[in-house]
Amino acid sequence: MSRIAELIALPLALLAACVGCSFLRAQSPSPPVGTNGARVISGVVLSGKTGQPLAEADVTLWDTVARKTAAEITADEEGRFSFSHLADGNFKLSAAHRGYVTAAYEEHDGAFTGIVTGEGLVSTGLRFTLAPQAVLYGTVSDDSGDPVPQARVSLYHQDHRNGLGKMVRANSTSADARGDFELDHLAPGSYFVAVVARPWYATHPRLMRDVQGKTIEDRNRSPLDVAYAVTYYPDTTDPGTAAPISVTAGDRIPISITLHPVPAVHITVQLSNPGPNQPVIMPQLHQEIFGTSDFVQAGVSYFQQGDRRDANSTTTVEIEGVAPGQYGVELNSQNNESGRFMTIDASSDHATADIALANPLVEVSGKVAMADHGTLPSDLNLILRPQQGDYGTAGRVEADGSFHFRPVRPGAYGLVAGASRHALSVTHLNANGGGVEGTVLKVGSEPVELTVTLSESAARIIGIAQLDGKPASGVCVVLVPTKPADGSQGGSLNQSDSDGSFNFPNIAPGEYTLLAIQDGWTLDWARPEVMARYLAKSQKVTVAAHVQDIHLKDPLEVQPK
Repeated sequence: MSRIAELIALPLALLAACVGCSFLRAQSPSPPVGTNGARVISGVVLSGKTGQPLAEADVTLWDTVARKTAAEITADEEGRFSFSHLADGNFKLSAAHRGYVTAAYEEHDGAFTGIVTGEGLVSTGLRFTLAPQAVLYGTVSDDSGDPVPQARVSLYHQDHRNGLGKMVRANSTSADARGDFELDHLAPGSYFVAVVARPWYATHPRLMRDVQGKTIEDRNRSPLDVAYAVTYYPDTTDPGTAAPISVTAGDRIPISITLHPVPAVHITVQLSNPGPNQPVIMPQLHQEIFGTSDFVQAGVSYFQQGDRRDANSTTTVEIEGVAPGQYGVELNSQNNESGRFMTIDASSDHATADIALANPLVEVSGKVAMADHGTLPSDLNLILRPQQGDYGTAGRVEADGSFHFRPVRPGAYGLVAGASRHALSVTHLNANGGGVEGTVLKVGSEPVELTVTLSESAARIIGIAQLDGKPASGVCVVLVPTKPADGSQGGSLNQSDSDGSFNFPNIAPGEYTLLAIQDGWTLDWARPEVMARYLAKSQKVTVAAHVQDIHLKDPLEVQPK
């Protein structure tokens, strides 16, 4: 099972992490409730590194059917815990201990094994291992050997929950005055490090200009007009050659990162007159770090050319103190004009970007309706999230079904709907002015008008994972749309429970392929070429409209990774 579907009824903010996939906490159907409350869940909490018991670990039992905490206890000196007087049911077991990563039982990035109690089921003698927290620490220094204070050190890793292995930021910290940093509370995994900083000693004098405002080449450039490029561990400015750091439970890994100052680039941005008494809106500079757009901190100044009362006057903005490279320049909307975005190659000392020549940000709006012509939830929101990057934009749906997003850049976006007491799926998407593939919107240069159809995602797919003829617990189970372009939602990742059962809730109508793969947590299961080798032992599932429960007749055979 997975953790997120426990929150499926929470507001849209919690749904934003699941664009393109449904990494779901499968709520099991209620088994027959025992009348005497004679069931017991017991075991011992152990260190995942030493195998030794963890004394006084905090253990919590959550009833996934009633959706409430069933009990909380502290393990004894031998790490043992026991919950008694339980009815038949399905429970989430979690544990916490100082110096260890808090986790659910057999957790894999949010998916975990639920403990099922009932006649003939084993729920005692559990061995609950916690991974010691790992730490990356070290120093950021200049190639002169001096420390780089306030350097921002960010940790990235591949997130396989959406089946694409997308790189996401996992942690971030700032170096202290000595350049020292520490990234702690890390779970085992493979990580990449990126460092962004500015030389504390750098000076960035404004460019000299003549009376017409034209730039005069500064032939006596200051040797302190320098900047640092984004630097990736171990010592590269090319993200393609960054080295992963393998972290195991309890590791304390020292790393050192050296930054190399280079002559800074001055980027000038030409802006038109915003009008009398209107403020000059400064452009924002962005750069790509592992495929994610990141805001660039830089010095900014501006020079007015002509009288502000003259409609033909212009403003030249100077962005100072950045390293040579590729940047995005974005100007927010003003005077009822759309914002604009452009990419520039700032490889020379003085780069110029005329924002008037940039592509306008694209307006995305539309109307949404329920598939059964029912009433829209009063707190309905839509999220448009880029397939590359961390941040999306939300649009509130009005009572008449209309919505409007903040203007976005051209690209591919996923669309997700959410409301506090409804599990919703986008079952149909049509775009006038853009392209559509399933529930993925392709935004070009034209404004987009969307027509969105939603349905209540009430269907559940229930089955048993089987290995060597026996129910298999803790197995990775994946539900993937057979035809991603048919309008069905993205795939879902799940985990079989202690009795081998699994349950995918809130599945939209469509055709799906179901697979069980031993230790398949790091597979890019959303890529057809990756999953092709597993299709022979998969099962096809059709989810029709208005169907609630789909019980698989045959066990799902577990395949080796």
